[in-house]
Amino acid sequence: MKVSNKEKINWLWDSRLKKGEVKKILKDEKHPKFNIYADKLFSRVNNPKVVFNIVDKVTFCKKWPSIKKRISKNRWLKNRVAFWQTIYERTLEQLRKQGIKVRESQKIDIPPERMEIAQQIRNIRVSRGYTQKDLAEKLGVIQQYIAKIENGRENLSIDTAKRIADVLGENLTIKFG
Repeated sequence: MKVSNKEKINWLWDSRLKKGEVKKILKDEKHPKFNIYADKLFSRVNNPKVVFNIVDKVTFCKKWPSIKKRISKNRWLKNRVAFWQTIYERTLEQLRKQGIKVRESQKIDIPPERMEIAQQIRNIRVSRGYTQKDLAEKLGVIQQYIAKIENGRENLSIDTAKRIADVLGENLTIKFG
């Protein structure tokens, strides 16, 4: 199936940039305007051949969740989101079969002081017989937030640490250096 030039450039009808400039932006997923032009591309083009000539499949799979969030805000694009979600799922499966990883595992260096306080919070919570959900309800937050705190992935403010200590009825000790 040959794609007409009209279909290739029609999605840029309201852009001040030339097609070549936009293609450069869409080749660099870290470009500050990537999401803006990806939003236009996926909300206006329903031909994967055209799209994958502009954005490579790995970048598409990495960025689709955030692009989807952006274009889902427009209720008129509901069918387009469903179409690209299907393409995303198929493309992701193809890439996995080829042994291509789409998402890099993120290694986060968690400072030992943060892990120490996280462990204190977990130990006190468990000794009090609270679940993460119980503690979350008492603090007025969601359970996932407590999980992030206890895994050391949440950088607590002093105010939050104090609120947790008050709810648990126990002092928290932070040692530096």
